[in-house]
Amino acid sequence: MNNALSVEFLQQASDVIKVLGHPQRLKIIEYLEKGEKSVSQIQEHLSVSQPLASQYLRHMHSRGIVKYRREGTTYFYSIASEFIHKILDCVSECQQKVESGEWELAMFGTE
Repeated sequence: MNNALSVEFLQQASDVIKVLGHPQRLKIIEYLEKGEKSVSQIQEHLSVSQPLASQYLRHMHSRGIVKYRREGTTYFYSIASEFIHKILDCVSECQQKVESGEWELAMFGTE
């Protein structure tokens, strides 16, 4: 890495990572990789209640992770920036390396 990470960037990245630090929110982002989805499609995909799906989406929207458009009474969500796509790509690559045995998954807090 040629450039040192700035304190500003580290704070912003940390904020995004905190929001994405919940498995259900990561599942939403992974689902949205395939394109824009309605709240009901996301709810069905996660097998959660509509209010819970909406809560996840509102939280991610307030942090700039997802964006939405409204069509009548239906809200359609999509990933807000290429930065989020890259984070998901990194998580996916890590999973592949762990599954292939190339990397060992560190389990923090377990001994």
